[in-house]
Amino acid sequence: MIAATAIGITLFLVSLTLHLVMLRFAKRVSPPGMSPAALRLTGGSLLVLLSHMLVAVVFAVGFAWAASFGLGGFAKEPAMSAMDYYYFALITVTTVGLGDIYPTDHLRVIAGIASLTGFILISCTAQYVYKTMSQQED
Repeated sequence: MIAATAIGITLFLVSLTLHLVMLRFAKRVSPPGMSPAALRLTGGSLLVLLSHMLVAVVFAVGFAWAASFGLGGFAKEPAMSAMDYYYFALITVTTVGLGDIYPTDHLRVIAGIASLTGFILISCTAQYVYKTMSQQED
């Protein structure tokens, strides 16, 4: 469980750094004076979407790597493909958690950290979108 926790924390830090860099980039490419305002919000939102998708890639790689070291597996038949790892990471990071694929053993710890990471990143994104939209109204 210590190894799974360490992997989860590492994935959290990588994801947080990636997301903050992408938010900073979105802010830079869509300054308050940009016209039209809808283009500014759309461009920034697309970069934020890309950020969330890349965070899912980070966790998908982490899940596959941890599973290859025997820290757990996934309840799914047949065996997991790269798309399955990405799909599971995406629904976990977005906190949807459909339940059609679920982790076993110590991978459950990483899944919990992925969900908390997603919640934090979604909160950061909401703040960015709110701030961007409120600057449009000024």
